[in-house]
Amino acid sequence: MPPTNDATAGGDAGARRRRVLAAHAELFNEALTGEADRLPKLANVVEALAMASDAESLEPLAPVGGHVEGAVRLERVRRRIALWFDSDDHVALAEAARERQVDILIVVQGFPLQMVVDADWASELALLDGRDLTLLLEGRWTLGQAVRFKHSEQAAHGRFISLRVAPPADLPDQSEPQFSPEDGEILRSNVDDMPPAHDEDNARRIDDPNIWDAESGRGRDPEPASATIRSNIESHEQTFAETEAFEQAEQRRLGLIRAGFMLAALFAVLIAVVIVRGRQDAEAASLDQATDTAVRAARLEFEAYQSLDSSALRSVYDESLAQEIEARVQQLRANGVYLESDVSIQVIDARIEGENAGVLVRESGNLATRRRADGETLQRGPLSQDVGFFLARTADQRWRVVQRAPVG
Repeated sequence: MPPTNDATAGGDAGARRRRVLAAHAELFNEALTGEADRLPKLANVVEALAMASDAESLEPLAPVGGHVEGAVRLERVRRRIALWFDSDDHVALAEAARERQVDILIVVQGFPLQMVVDADWASELALLDGRDLTLLLEGRWTLGQAVRFKHSEQAAHGRFISLRVAPPADLPDQSEPQFSPEDGEILRSNVDDMPPAHDEDNARRIDDPNIWDAESGRGRDPEPASATIRSNIESHEQTFAETEAFEQAEQRRLGLIRAGFMLAALFAVLIAVVIVRGRQDAEAASLDQATDTAVRAARLEFEAYQSLDSSALRSVYDESLAQEIEARVQQLRANGVYLESDVSIQVIDARIEGENAGVLVRESGNLATRRRADGETLQRGPLSQDVGFFLARTADQRWRVVQRAPVG
């Protein structure tokens, strides 16, 4: 019997999509943590993400040498996809992908954040990494949305841009150019021509068409499962392993603070330079606005660590700084934890000079690391630190944080 059409399946379609993404999230975790059959597993994952976005398979994704390659019709456009687990030369890999007419290039281990994207191909080749795939497997983005976002942001910023936690409200609409089937090409449905589950050549695949079937009757849909990629530590049940993971997270946090000391020294110099003598009323009002922005920025950062939603950061932070904080938020999500804070923020000093301002705040209180699954407290301790914020005024007379670092 053919699979049930999503248009008539009602709510079954959403439950079916969540079930497929959750299954492939497990497969993605296996590919990250073990080398056995890594490329076939990653091929399955990317193919499932394409199917979940209503794409049509034109050339099945499969390992070719040391990478995965295939083609789909996504949002009425033919897209060639190439996936590599890692690369020693990302720029050369991107250039080679363009020569081979690849449309979506995935490097699971990631691209350099400052990798330059040439304006000539910014809207032709979409660059995705493993963190982007994690958000797709969580169901926050579709593959089509991700490609459109990448094209738009790469062209705007001229460098590699990671996906945000969720698609922005102003995401460009999908393009629908006219097209016709190529000579000899047969258009396929999403699942009708999937390889049979018993095929020996596909013994490692988990995309049996039956996984897309919706069971009839009420009360049979599974509870929506969390599609968050589980970390290596969370996949083990031993308590000592979980403790080790959280200790490593704490070491990374302390490492970030130590790494900020050099930036703090530079910031101290900037604060010393930003000495305002005989401030006028207009300057005083502008300084108050900068101070309010710095305090709000500090609170938004703590809220992002607690809610694991960093979408509000860009209202006060520069894009590059917002991405750094967003990466830490995504690391907390990957570890299955969040931070609960009871912190007061006190302004210690504030200076302004022209279009720049410096604000020094004191953050004091308590921090607790809690497990997302059940809210259990894993670590708790006091927090007391001075943090410097360096702000710049934009063309629309708003203040934005361009640097921040602990001082002490």
